[in-house]
Amino acid sequence: MDTSAWLRAVSELAKDRLRRNRRSDTPLPVQPVRDEDLCEEIVAELRGLSADLASDLEQVVVLADADVGFRLFLRALKTHSVCVSKERYDRFLGLGERLGYPVAVVRDGLTVDWPPIDTTHRQTSWDFGFSRLAGNAHQDWRPEAAADEVHRVADTDEPLQSPGASAALLLEDALRLLRSPLPDNVITELWIAVSDAALRIDGRDWLRLVTTVCEERLREVAPAYTPVIPPVRTDLTDTVLAELREIALVVGDKAISPYWQPLPAANAMTALEQVIERVDPDLGFRLFLRVLWTLSVRITREQYQRYAAIGEQFGYGEYHVSDVEQLVE
Repeated sequence: MDTSAWLRAVSELAKDRLRRNRRSDTPLPVQPVRDEDLCEEIVAELRGLSADLASDLEQVVVLADADVGFRLFLRALKTHSVCVSKERYDRFLGLGERLGYPVAVVRDGLTVDWPPIDTTHRQTSWDFGFSRLAGNAHQDWRPEAAADEVHRVADTDEPLQSPGASAALLLEDALRLLRSPLPDNVITELWIAVSDAALRIDGRDWLRLVTTVCEERLREVAPAYTPVIPPVRTDLTDTVLAELREIALVVGDKAISPYWQPLPAANAMTALEQVIERVDPDLGFRLFLRVLWTLSVRITREQYQRYAAIGEQFGYGEYHVSDVEQLVE
């Protein structure tokens, strides 16, 4: 059977399956993607990476369907374990987004020449590190499954991140707190505050567990990585403290978990202040945003804009601070 006959057989099989599953449905007409600019960009990637594949696949892209041609190109790269640069991979993600692909269509199985992990460049549009772990916390967490919950953050790298980056960012935050001069009870209260009391556990024991899970992940996917704790940025300390103290004035009557072993909001604010002053204002600000959400504090548009400006100065991603925009009155 030649390729044309095989494709006709596949087409008939698919039509028959559609008719059997939805007897009244008629298959939608084929609408090939032939956007000129998109085709040119895909062809440029073809020609730049594989001369052997370019000729045949270029015809698929230009004469048949850019969508099908690009997916066949990706499949060929994966089948032959062709290593692509990080810059080219980023372009592939952009093309996939324009074609409506889930990230996995591009990423899964593709060999990428990843750069070394650099925690000063987070490569994520969302929250990260210890504040992301706190944001994942919910009331169904149980001590016996605590390591699994940490894995859900440590093992999940964002599309633009080198393998292990998520674990490295979480490990950095955990080590900063674990090695800090903060008293044990302050760290415990800090975790209760930022996690909305989802898992009541000794703070330093929790940090040690987080550290162990992150180190396991890094040994698996980035064995050459050596954790390096970058110097703390202190230029925004006073700015972050000012925002915290403004909120502390209006949450005096609130509490974390108000109906069971409540933690007064004042204690949470004190713990956050110590993180900002004695550990890292960047980490402290991220955790402050989490506590705002936990306490359902109403904020003004001006406050939100200041938070967004601080996030931009810390290098946060596009959607990091936007979570608290829902608190604007």
